[in-house]
Amino acid sequence: MNDFDRILDDCLTQITSGASSLDECLARHPEHAARLKPLLQTAVRVERGRKVKPSPAFKSRTRAQLYARMEAYPRRARTFSPVWRVAVSLAVLLMAFLITGTAFAQSALPGQPLYAWKLSSEQAWRAASPDPVGVDLSLAERRVDEAIAVAADPARKAQALSGYLEALARLKSESEAGNNERISLALKSHQEKLSAAGISVPELDHTIKPSDSNPIIIPTIPPVVPVLSPLPKIVPSLLPPVVPTVQIPVLNP
Repeated sequence: MNDFDRILDDCLTQITSGASSLDECLARHPEHAARLKPLLQTAVRVERGRKVKPSPAFKSRTRAQLYARMEAYPRRARTFSPVWRVAVSLAVLLMAFLITGTAFAQSALPGQPLYAWKLSSEQAWRAASPDPVGVDLSLAERRVDEAIAVAADPARKAQALSGYLEALARLKSESEAGNNERISLALKSHQEKLSAAGISVPELDHTIKPSDSNPIIIPTIPPVVPVLSPLPKIVPSLLPPVVPTVQIPVLNP
């Protein structure tokens, strides 16, 4: 704490306790009078305001004026018009109906009332999905299951297979985008399920080429190439050549 802060604190304490007045504090510290005066005057006003207490008559008069103001300008509650409330209610009911109907429609089979709703919801699903290939694979799987479920009814089976052929046509066009393996595996699974149920789909059989099936791998044995070792180099012997000797008989005289 510097000198000015200490002098200000002392003056505030003296003025608050009544030991000294504002002018007396300023007279004792003329070198700081210019800075002390506005601060001390503010402190004096605040202290006087604390001592002010409204009279009961003032309180009663103020309360009466407040009540009169509230009665003259009542706060109106925010209400909606009947038309707006009916519109909101209908929108909520329609949304609930759509959600519930769509959920029930997912288990519908060809020939049932909600089957058309199921197909429409699938189109909306495909349009909003970031993976249309995955959606088409799921839809094709659904059509296979539906065809198997209604296999006893030719008309309903034909309807399910017609939907499958539509999904198959889309998958053919999408197989060129690097999804060949993914689509091929799914189509093989469809072919196995339909064949097990006794349902033939020639278009599917033509789509799955014989080369798509798992080939039998016959290991190839590399030919054995004989390795010829170099013939040893014949080094002529270093022995001295053999010279034949001839013995001459000695004749005695």
